[in-house]
Amino acid sequence: MNNFRMWAYSMIAVGAINWDYQRHNRHVVAHSLLIIIPGLLLLGMTYLPAGAALLQKKLVQRVWLVVGLAALIYAFTNK
Repeated sequence: MNNFRMWAYSMIAVGAINWDYQRHNRHVVAHSLLIIIPGLLLLGMTYLPAGAALLQKKLVQRVWLVVGLAALIYAFTNK
């Protein structure tokens, strides 16, 4: 579960950094929450027994990999 927690923490941190660096943008809250919310969901799943069991499945792991990469790519490319 530690790998998933680190992945979640990185999404949350990058979303918070994105929020700070794009303060001048009108839609900074929406842009940053698109990065932070998946991180919070993943972090919550790691602490719930049902979520932890779900994260053991390969398909779910791949889905979170795609979601996480999409969120991080979006963080670095949005303006």
